[in-house]
Amino acid sequence: MTETKVMKQPYINLHDGLAILKVAQSKQWRIYLKLEGQKALRFSLKTPDQAEATKLAWKEYTLNSALLENGEVIKQPKSRLTLHQVIDKLIDDYLKLQEIIDKEKKRQEKEGKEENNNKKQRVGNETHSSKIRHWKRIKAFYDEKMRPSALSTEEVRDYFYNLDMLSNTQFKIIKFCFIKIFEKSLELQLIKHEQVVNLKNIEIKTKDMESRDVFTKTEFNLLFMYAITGFKTSGKGIHTNKMCIMASGFIYHTGIRIGEELLGIKWSDLKKTPDGHLFCVIRKGKTSNYKTKNRKVLLDASAHAFLLFVAKLKHPDLIKGLDDYQTIMYLSKIKYNEQVFATKYSKTPDYRTTFNKWIVNLKEDGYLYENKNYVMYSLRHSYITNALEDNIPLTVISDSCGTSLKMIQEHYSHTSVMSQSAIEYLMKEKLMLLEMSKPVSKELTAEEIQKEKNILLDLVELEFPSDNYSSN
Repeated sequence: MTETKVMKQPYINLHDGLAILKVAQSKQWRIYLKLEGQKALRFSLKTPDQAEATKLAWKEYTLNSALLENGEVIKQPKSRLTLHQVIDKLIDDYLKLQEIIDKEKKRQEKEGKEENNNKKQRVGNETHSSKIRHWKRIKAFYDEKMRPSALSTEEVRDYFYNLDMLSNTQFKIIKFCFIKIFEKSLELQLIKHEQVVNLKNIEIKTKDMESRDVFTKTEFNLLFMYAITGFKTSGKGIHTNKMCIMASGFIYHTGIRIGEELLGIKWSDLKKTPDGHLFCVIRKGKTSNYKTKNRKVLLDASAHAFLLFVAKLKHPDLIKGLDDYQTIMYLSKIKYNEQVFATKYSKTPDYRTTFNKWIVNLKEDGYLYENKNYVMYSLRHSYITNALEDNIPLTVISDSCGTSLKMIQEHYSHTSVMSQSAIEYLMKEKLMLLEMSKPVSKELTAEEIQKEKNILLDLVELEFPSDNYSSN
């Protein structure tokens, strides 16, 4: 057997802190420059010729040494920060600002010097908490590996399309947050000026947000079946696709928000009522700062089934021999701190990108209408719409979804016209004839519900055998 020799790459030391070198991937010479008290610089000299590279390296050394002697700033190594890290820096900056404001407020209170109440803003009363809260939501929305350079107009617009209805004040705060993200990215030399998104082009109006379509039950089943059997991916994408299916199904059957709400759910947040009904406690996201924190969301048989598949995918050996309720309760004790919808690769997976690919492919294949606006928020939108059409009281929907009655009344009035009670009132005569020809329907028994749940689990298991999943 012939031994493969690894060729050593050229490295020529020119001076203390100065060298030229080559890397395997390129024929061009590179410089290594480390001056006293400065970070090391490494960049291409853009020449394959050794003599030319030596000459250019000495030129860089001389120029940068002279700049330092004159007290000027020399070229800095480029940062490779992610979008998440940029947002973290902004949050740190504004937390420090908030500390200064809070200290000033305490000083004023101590000295008893209250400002005029008629002023629009009083020193010590300004707060940055809403900006920090929105930055955390933006961070939860985008993939943890995403670079600031990838934050395009399309990506920013998609963020707005996946939000609940916004007031003008909220819209302005979120725009401010994005502006600061781009400014910070420029400051850190992570992007160029031409890569800054012009937020004037992001004209998201109420009518645009209302144009987001809901999934009919047929459309959702079509999406679900395509994601299981038709969507082709490989490597890490296989596991992420499976988890995205379960996350999407869970949102569709509970109405929770994507982002922090979904990803904040831990196994310990799943509990049972005294009557044996499964529910989920939402601790993160938009409603985490409301007076009524930790809202409870009851889970129907379908939502329960999606949780069971996540359990089977992640912990097949741990749940052997346990029934549906025992499975959830057992994991809530031994895996209490594990995020249910985190993947084995990421605590903040980018399900939105996978979901959008499903929609694009289904539209291209003619299974979904091209003119319909489906985004991941449509799953929550569908839950609220279906609940209204099923005559669920507005107060129940409001409490379960963590939204205001006013928002539902303003933006879902068209749905109430299509509810069963409205149809019965508006079309009495036609419905009387239809009722006479309709077969007698009955409520599903517990056994029938369990049978439907088992069919769903069997289908998913057939297409996606359990992963070997290990969790800390």
